[in-house]
Amino acid sequence: MAALRPGRLVIVGQIGTAALHAHHTVQVIVAAEDMVLADRAGERVVCRAAVVPPDVAHAVVRGASHGAVAHLEPESAPGARWAAAVHSRDSARGWTCSAKELQLDALSEWLRDEERVGASAGRRVDGGAVADQRVLDGAAELGSVERATAEQHVLGEASTGQHVCEGASAELGTGEDASAELTISGMLTDEASSFVDWVRSALGSESEAVWLRIGMAGEAVRHPAVAEVLRLLPERISAGPVRLAELARAVHLSESRLAHVFSAELGLPFRPYLRWLRMQRAAELLAAGHSLTEVAHQAGFADSAHLTRVCRSMFGAPPSDFNDLNWNATV
Repeated sequence: MAALRPGRLVIVGQIGTAALHAHHTVQVIVAAEDMVLADRAGERVVCRAAVVPPDVAHAVVRGASHGAVAHLEPESAPGARWAAAVHSRDSARGWTCSAKELQLDALSEWLRDEERVGASAGRRVDGGAVADQRVLDGAAELGSVERATAEQHVLGEASTGQHVCEGASAELGTGEDASAELTISGMLTDEASSFVDWVRSALGSESEAVWLRIGMAGEAVRHPAVAEVLRLLPERISAGPVRLAELARAVHLSESRLAHVFSAELGLPFRPYLRWLRMQRAAELLAAGHSLTEVAHQAGFADSAHLTRVCRSMFGAPPSDFNDLNWNATV
């Protein structure tokens, strides 16, 4: 299950292994069980959640049977905030400790519960299906989750009981939940609550027409020129290069003024937004079974090699890896 919006890609399902790689997005990972991440220096960390900054080499040594991964555009206001939340840019220890401080690890039990609900319902949640009400009704209706029973720790240090995060207790304990039950609606950080919303967007069936009219903060576009540009962009993508100067003339603004109000309204500059919009179109075409060459041309890329380079740069994977995903509410 996946949802691709301008500035954000969310995938819900199995978290696979991945060799050392880097991509331009901020990556937020929450797993329903322990996974193992590694950094360029070879440090390995067992964790339930992590925030990996953009353009930083990392590997997934051991994945998880269920979880959620979000990629955020680092040039967007939300992406910049998430990247700034990471203490140590190149350290797996820093990625996991930052996620713990943001309470992302507290979502592990909720993800596991969501997986059980989907399985018991006997249906997949994709673009045309309706998810269980507890998943879609929002943070206030999600009930409560338990914190992860195992604290984040570095492989090799587990036997000594030493925590990763500075200031944590010196003992891991026996594995029981040492904290009180955590209620999502009242106690999660804004970042953890945002992650819940992202997962809901991937599982729900929201209209793409709506997503093209809102910014990354979820607020409707108010400036009429920006609204008109958003209306024009989908039809211009496959016609060839899209130039901001031409769009500015079409909406009777200077190029610099349009660039300013576009970024202010959407929380994402024009060029990155356009790149994500092309990837949305590519995802739709891939899901429909088109060849890479057809996808590249219809999504406005120079050729399939160009599409592959952009996809690898953004997400650390080729577009062919997206073929088997259930895309929700694509363009």
